[in-house]
Amino acid sequence: MANMNPPNDRDVTSSPAADKAKGRTKEVVGKVKSKVGEWTGDRDLQAEGYADRAEGKGERIKGEVKEKIDDAKNAVKAGVDAVKEKIHETRRNH
Repeated sequence: MANMNPPNDRDVTSSPAADKAKGRTKEVVGKVKSKVGEWTGDRDLQAEGYADRAEGKGERIKGEVKEKIDDAKNAVKAGVDAVKEKIHETRRNH
């Protein structure tokens, strides 16, 4: 039977880009809701919009943080690989 797991350990829906896009979308929807609520005098809709905007901002920031963590992990890995290569090069020359 074929392996049903994705090739990496992170679900696509939890990727930094997905979190950022989901957050931006929720922020925009929240902004529209809050404006419509303001224009129509519907305080509940306006409050719901503000809540959606805040939740969206949180999702977007979560994606940005994940992106920075991934960047840092990649930088550390590149540094470790460079050190390993230097060690192997030094051993070959001696």
